[in-house]
Amino acid sequence: MMSRIFIQNLATVEKQVVEFEAGFTALTGETGAGKSIIIKAINLILGGKCPKDLIRAKEDFLSVEAVFSIQDNPPVLDLLAELDIEHEGELTIRRKVHLSGKSTVFINDYTSRLSQLTSLGHHLIDLHGQHSQQSLLQTATHIDYLDQYSGLKDAVAEFRELYQKLNHKQKEKIAFDQSLTDRTRQQDFIRFQIDEIERAGFTEEEEQQLSEEFRLLTHGEQIIEAISPAAEWNGGQHSPLSDISATLQTLLDILNIAPDLKSITEEMQSGLITLEEVAAEARNYLSRIEINPERLGSVNERLALLDGLKRKYGKTLKAVLEFKADQELEQERLENLEINSAKLEEEIRNLSEQVHEKARSLSEIRGKKVPIFEELVLANLKELGLERSLFKVQQHLLPEDELSGQTYSQKGLDKIEFLITTNPGNPLKPLAKVASGGEVSRIMLAIKTTLNEDITRGTMIFDEVDSGISGRVAETVGYKLVKLGSHRQVICITHSPQIASKAPVHLKVEKIFTDNVSRTLITQLKESDRIEEIARFLGGTEITDKAISVAREMLKE
Repeated sequence: MMSRIFIQNLATVEKQVVEFEAGFTALTGETGAGKSIIIKAINLILGGKCPKDLIRAKEDFLSVEAVFSIQDNPPVLDLLAELDIEHEGELTIRRKVHLSGKSTVFINDYTSRLSQLTSLGHHLIDLHGQHSQQSLLQTATHIDYLDQYSGLKDAVAEFRELYQKLNHKQKEKIAFDQSLTDRTRQQDFIRFQIDEIERAGFTEEEEQQLSEEFRLLTHGEQIIEAISPAAEWNGGQHSPLSDISATLQTLLDILNIAPDLKSITEEMQSGLITLEEVAAEARNYLSRIEINPERLGSVNERLALLDGLKRKYGKTLKAVLEFKADQELEQERLENLEINSAKLEEEIRNLSEQVHEKARSLSEIRGKKVPIFEELVLANLKELGLERSLFKVQQHLLPEDELSGQTYSQKGLDKIEFLITTNPGNPLKPLAKVASGGEVSRIMLAIKTTLNEDITRGTMIFDEVDSGISGRVAETVGYKLVKLGSHRQVICITHSPQIASKAPVHLKVEKIFTDNVSRTLITQLKESDRIEEIARFLGGTEITDKAISVAREMLKE
């Protein structure tokens, strides 16, 4: 439900806040007062185009803001969830358009796009008028109206779930079939990759060992030259360590006469031991070093093989081994494809049977309800002044697919289209071919009042619903709008006193002139003001006592 709209600098509206209530609201005013401004403002809220001439003279922008209560509008709640827009049961749409053509859009203070307004608008407002985008003229919606009357909402939802599941399984089967086609080639390639890694037989320990061995073999001569002197420290009579040992012995011999040399002697002993250990380690290290060109070649080849594997399968040996494990899993999956494919075929077969049975059941119910629906809509059309109309619901199956056979939509087997003629002797034509905005509005009113409940809980706006009617028919239109307003918000722009008098809420649009500038004002009328407004409808420019009396009686009904 739309609870409020704020308009600034739109045509002759300077600043205007209009409050709306639930149920049926009539909006009236003299010709040229600016009643169409409401329609234009709503079109902007719904993402419609904005000609520059809509911006009020001498201003450089216009702004429209609408507030909606959305607690009982599941489609809107779902869309807001998809858009990740927070709300507390209320939706505020704000749009600002500049003379430059730039347009900014906000949904609950979230920067948004016009396309998002369009998506939301479909579930917020159903606008019916000569120049509006009318849901009734979209053939795809006709099946929804019939299903609503037929009480098929839950059944269609169940079918849609089955249909989507079948679609998913069919796509999965196509992928499986493609995998089966490519399986032999894939298996051969995977086997080659696994065998190549397995034949190499690398471990992380070997990689480390090879690297160390390659280093020693490559730089062996340089290392031998550098460490050999240390290995020979105690290798002869006059080696460095033998000289140190002789000196140490001399010091030990004179300690009794030079006890103050004890610390030096002890440090020399410790140093000698350390140097002997170093020399031993050096000799041991040298024993491990060999100058072996043949072994160097073998190690080099092994490392080159490892580098080749890394280039193909991973930057490290660990990554290569992980790749091998993944390929082994993929090989197992490919081996199981035929089993899985057969299982999938069985699932598709069962789902197809369920989909067909459910679609056939929906089609049968629709077929039984069509004549009753036609009869009720036709009766309502006659009450609304279209007594010579013919109305028919065309039900036929969707065209068969040459390859897969019977085709389905998410609503079953059927394509539903409403056909009508409002002139005797003329053939039935699709509703989209109906030219008169007033007729379309009344046709929609006839259909909506036929339904047990409305399709959505949004707002319906009728413009020109009273075109070409008066008296009893207009009164009937008023009663039907009241009925429709009992379970959804209805706003009707009207020139008919019969319709306006039936509305629980009455808004008046008037144009005032101050300082040679015209301004449009929209106000809610009190009871006394309503009497005067209805009387103006009845008596024209001169409001007579008789018109006042009739207006008072009309408002009592």
